[in-house]
Amino acid sequence: MKAVYPVLTVMLATLALSACGSNNKENASPSSSASVSAPASSSAASPSVEPKKDPVTLTFLIPNTDDVTPYNEIFSEFEKQTGNKVEVQALPGGDYDNMLKTRFSTGDFPDVFLMQPGTKQYVKLRADETLTEWSKEAGVWDNVIESIADFQKTPEGLAYGVPFGKTGQMGVFYNKEVFTKAGVEPPKNYADLIEIAKKIKAAGVTPFYEAVKEGWPTQIFYLSGWVSQVDQAVGAEGVQKLNVNEMKLSDIAELKDLFTKAKELKALDLFQKNALSGTYDEMQNEFGDGKIGMIFMLDGVLPQLEKKFGKEFLTDKVGFFPFPSATDAGTAMITPPNQLMVPSKAKHLEQAKELVKFMISQESINKFYASQPGIPIFKGATSEMYPVQQTVQGFIDAGKSTVNVQNRLTASFLDLGKTLQNFHIDGDVDKAINEMAKNYIKDGNSKRLTGFE
Repeated sequence: MKAVYPVLTVMLATLALSACGSNNKENASPSSSASVSAPASSSAASPSVEPKKDPVTLTFLIPNTDDVTPYNEIFSEFEKQTGNKVEVQALPGGDYDNMLKTRFSTGDFPDVFLMQPGTKQYVKLRADETLTEWSKEAGVWDNVIESIADFQKTPEGLAYGVPFGKTGQMGVFYNKEVFTKAGVEPPKNYADLIEIAKKIKAAGVTPFYEAVKEGWPTQIFYLSGWVSQVDQAVGAEGVQKLNVNEMKLSDIAELKDLFTKAKELKALDLFQKNALSGTYDEMQNEFGDGKIGMIFMLDGVLPQLEKKFGKEFLTDKVGFFPFPSATDAGTAMITPPNQLMVPSKAKHLEQAKELVKFMISQESINKFYASQPGIPIFKGATSEMYPVQQTVQGFIDAGKSTVNVQNRLTASFLDLGKTLQNFHIDGDVDKAINEMAKNYIKDGNSKRLTGFE
């Protein structure tokens, strides 16, 4: 995978360019959206499936941070064609990995589940012992764009997950009406961001919302800050050193500086008053109502904002910018698509595999993109991008985008959400970064990775 990571951003940029073509207008109006279409495919619209005489109910696990609407639409059609039902179980986003691992350890396997991208998940779940391998499965890889398929495969060409979804983004989403009333524009650097936040506060609006109670949202400040600040200092070579434990997180001054910056935001009273009890749902409501100017968030929030406040709100009133660096507007953080996984000991293994193939049929993926706009990862798919995704497209085109560091490392920032919850309370920078470093090494040890023994 070391050979894959350095070129993934270029591949995603190529994908984005081929997907968007001439529809990505630099001076498009705020309400405009680009319709993207990849080359046509020869695959059938959906698999031809005969209804079963003895239908079963499949379990499908998903983080509750994802919108279940497109999945339910796909599963409804799957039931019509096969007679098999799909029960969606949405687990808390912050504890999703741990809850999934617990279920695996007790033998309580789902039939299908959604997982973050990359082969690091194979190590985490002991894939060769627990997961279905897909590399030679007919009808799975025909429509997947090659660079995306390669990212999910091991150096030996094995694939324990099937790509599903879109190229994602993390960074700062802002309410355009709040910015207009405060007389500010997206920042040119990090110091500019602080001044913008102060002006928004002076205008009577809370600058930032942090959902500390749920833990996981607090990570986005640091992950999006990493690509703009830490990557510029350590480079790809530094990330590879981290990957084999030749560099310590606690020794990276630029990472420590991110903790200092977060502490400064709290000291300047730029978060909402109830940050410790802040939730993902309340964050959406406050942002949509114009009570919050900015949120550090992933693009999974977009369809949920559309559902609550309408498409016009999302296209006209929501903007995006990356975490700014000290010297420029920053680097956009992008994420490869998620993957669908099937435990090899799933109760309904054959029906589960059938469901995955149904989900990646052309008809199903177009249903998904109709509800979840983004850069498609399938040939022949169409998707209407949100304006904020067009903004990210601009950063990709300009060579100012980088894949999330967590997708480039095999070990994980274990329990980072809990570390950041405690940090928000005590503000101890050294304690927080040392705990982050300790947990990272702990995860590497538990996975028996090279350099961590």
